[in-house]
Amino acid sequence: MKPSKLRIFERRSPVKVLGPYARAVIWVQGCDFGCRGCIVPESWNRDTGEEVDISELVTWVLNQPNVEGITLSGGEPMLQAEALSSLIDQIRVVTNLGVMCYTGYRLEYLKSQGDIAQKRLLTKTDLLVDGVYQENLQADLLWRGSSNQRLLLLSNRYQEFLQSQADRSAGLEFFLNETGEVGFSGVPTQSNFRQEFESRMSQRSVIVNPQ
Repeated sequence: MKPSKLRIFERRSPVKVLGPYARAVIWVQGCDFGCRGCIVPESWNRDTGEEVDISELVTWVLNQPNVEGITLSGGEPMLQAEALSSLIDQIRVVTNLGVMCYTGYRLEYLKSQGDIAQKRLLTKTDLLVDGVYQENLQADLLWRGSSNQRLLLLSNRYQEFLQSQADRSAGLEFFLNETGEVGFSGVPTQSNFRQEFESRMSQRSVIVNPQ
């Protein structure tokens, strides 16, 4: 039986710093890598987050105006590969949005040792960022945090876009959520960005909620 739900950490749209053009971004819940310096360790625990009907997320994505695609981050998307494949299939019945996906696994590992669902998700992905974040290799790169991570075209959808882009950080986007917390989306260029940002905000009695 196909999964009907997806466990997520957060969703946000539009986001312009996690992939080409404006995107609807879904951060899934659950990750076993536990990378040192991860900016969202709150997304590691598989049992927390929010369990959402895939159909609800499909409706949410389709209702986002002027987005070119979706970005799947986390957490670790490959832990919920089957549910994410279903999400993409249902979206693409209506419109052909592009798909960008982050994973701590290397592409070679997924192709040779990944399960059927993980391999299926790869076939639906246009742009992949692979490899775990390594704090000691922090770098100023497009949509990646460390120099071991690769930006891989799995289709030709974004080939021309990437040819026109410098391989440098797309920056960060800051926002104020409904509860009054300040948040940010994107990939910081310095390894201790969250700690320093939270410290400065706490001095102003502001809570930080990163994505």
